Amino acid sequence: MPIGRAELFRLAWAWAKQELWTWRLPASRLRGLFRKALSQTWAEMKRRAVYRTQRLAAFAVARPADEIRTDILALECKDRLCGSDWQRLDALKMELHAAA
Repeated sequence: MPIGRAELFRLAWAWAKQELWTWRLPASRLRGLFRKALSQTWAEMKRRAVYRTQRLAAFAVARPADEIRTDILALECKDRLCGSDWQRLDALKMELHAAA
């Protein structure tokens, strides 16, 4: 899956500005922070692409889309979702995307 440059730069700018405000640095330091944020963002985007590829490969034997939608609905109708529920929901949505 290709890495979108627009998303890459948007996330890098957000991280750089967050660091600027977190450390209360002058705006002249933004260039250095952006360089660091860009390299971190690039690594993060590559990690996400690998994660997506691995998750989609795990669903090589696809279940019917209706069954996946039923599982998603069951999770979304819970009163509270814990961390593992959110991960399961993410995995089900990726499985549905791969099945469709």
